[in-house]
Amino acid sequence: MTDTSQHPSFPPDMEYIQLIPPEQHPMFHYNGFKPGTTVLLKGHSKSPGRKPFSVDTVYERDTSVPMRDGVQLYTDVFRPKDSETHTVPAIILWSPYGKTGTGVQQYDSMGPFRCGVALDSTSGYEKFEGLCPAEWCGRGYAIVNIDARGIGMSGGNMTFWGQQEAEDIYDTIDWLSKQPWCNGAVAMAGNSWLAVAQINFASRLSHPALKALAPWEAMNDPYRDNIGRGGVPTDPGFLMMMLHGFSGSNRAENIAAMLQKRPLFDAYWESKRIKVEEIDKVPLYLLASYSSAFHSRGSFDTFRRAKTEQKWLRVHPFQEWYDLYSQEATDDLQRYFDRFCKGIANGWENDTPPIRLTVLGFHGSPAKTIINRPELEYPLARQKLRTYYLDASTKSLKLDPPQNLTTASHESHDLTACTVR
Repeated sequence: MTDTSQHPSFPPDMEYIQLIPPEQHPMFHYNGFKPGTTVLLKGHSKSPGRKPFSVDTVYERDTSVPMRDGVQLYTDVFRPKDSETHTVPAIILWSPYGKTGTGVQQYDSMGPFRCGVALDSTSGYEKFEGLCPAEWCGRGYAIVNIDARGIGMSGGNMTFWGQQEAEDIYDTIDWLSKQPWCNGAVAMAGNSWLAVAQINFASRLSHPALKALAPWEAMNDPYRDNIGRGGVPTDPGFLMMMLHGFSGSNRAENIAAMLQKRPLFDAYWESKRIKVEEIDKVPLYLLASYSSAFHSRGSFDTFRRAKTEQKWLRVHPFQEWYDLYSQEATDDLQRYFDRFCKGIANGWENDTPPIRLTVLGFHGSPAKTIINRPELEYPLARQKLRTYYLDASTKSLKLDPPQNLTTASHESHDLTACTVR
């Protein structure tokens, strides 16, 4: 379906797909549209084994946030009850993955053993890949779980990053900064889409109330990092599966159809590319790893090219969701937010190296595991690049090309079977 009544940054041949409404989506955890305010008392737990709240917390559900074009987005806000007299910063968790434990994406179903995320490390009120309100309200912050445009009961059509999303985030920051419980400071945090949304916004727009960003594992060029990596378009089936994981009353930008229509990098895909060199004011605390299929290149590249002088990169050794909820990472992130959102002189800038580098030494490797080694730049100025050659006969890497041509094969479903000839 082509739409001609869309944001001016979209091409005239933009394709859309009808989303399944929340009350009809078979995998969406919809619990009704119920605007209102409740207080979750200290010790409240959503279900047995879940993280309890450590302070009395105001839960404002399905709250309307006005956009400049008249569309209403809906958000859940969790804030300490005493924020009515002692104002707090607001942290936005922005994505199309549902507001508060409602989306199709769930740690229980995304991988075995909850992908390493212990049940008691989250409350069940968190947005997927976002900070947990039971943790952060106790640390003196408000958590804002918003349904992006077109998702849930939010109006309009869902889009993949770009100018429309940036404008929506601007209007949300502006609205939050004026709430009576907010101290005027707004931050953003989260993994994956939640991280991409942050740098997408900061590369296009700025708002004086936005004090800090924490994009943990983000790509900055959707085509080159994911959709058409290496110039080879991905399977449209993957993109359709992603689209079917969204739920809303209207439509979503059909990025799978756009890939078939525009398989090569062109002006449409350029409009999705995030020009991180335009990020020149807001502080950045970036997270990266060497193991993420979608996020590794973009995370490192954002750190290297963002022009803001206040930027930090931590290269972690874990799966990103485990890291997000770990106590060590949470304490570290609080120090960062305390410095820039509360103005606490806690020594963050002096104590935190620009780079904290982690390298894993695997079994049998001469390399030793390194965790959070402080560095001044990335790539390292003292690095030495070497070319290694694969020798199939010895199943090893060598500095010199093998003298004889050999091949090696293995059974894809057998971790040990291998034939060399």
